[in-house]
Parts: sequence; C-alpha cells; structure tokens
Amino acid sequence: MEATVAWMDGQKKAGKLLEAYSIPGGSVAVICEHPDADDAAQTIASIPIGAFMDNEVYALADLDAVMKVEIENLKQAEQLMKK
Repeated sequence: MEATVAWMDGQKKAGKLLEAYSIPGGSVAVICEHPDADDAAQTIASIPIGAFMDNEVYALADLDAVMKVEIENLKQAEQLMKK
C-alpha cells in the first residue's frame, strides 16, 4: 500500500493523476490525463498494487466542446431536412 501511495504522489507530480477518490466498499475512482491510450495502459500496468485490482477505463471528453459539435451537426441536419 505504501508503494502505491508513493506511486500516486509521483503520478500527481507528473500531472497524470488529477483526482483520486475512495469509494465505500474498497474501490477507487481516479481522473487522469494521458496523451493516448498506450500511455494510459502503461501507467495502469505500473501501479504497484495493480495485480490485485480490476480496472475500468473510460475516456472523458470536454462536454462543452462536444455539445458545440452536436449542436452544429443538428443545425446542419435541420437545414438538409428543409430542402
């Protein structure tokens, strides 16, 4: 456990680990920043206690940026339907 705490501190200093939360029941949720999937996979593989954990990874996108694209696409679709 101490090795994992030290590893997490290093990840925070490196700017990869942004937030970490304990979930009642023994789980953990973290928010990380990675340039690509390979970096994320290598980071997860390097967790000292990782062999004893199950991981679920979800890519997160900026909601405002995604909504702008969605709105523009819907506007374009609306114009096409008027023709």
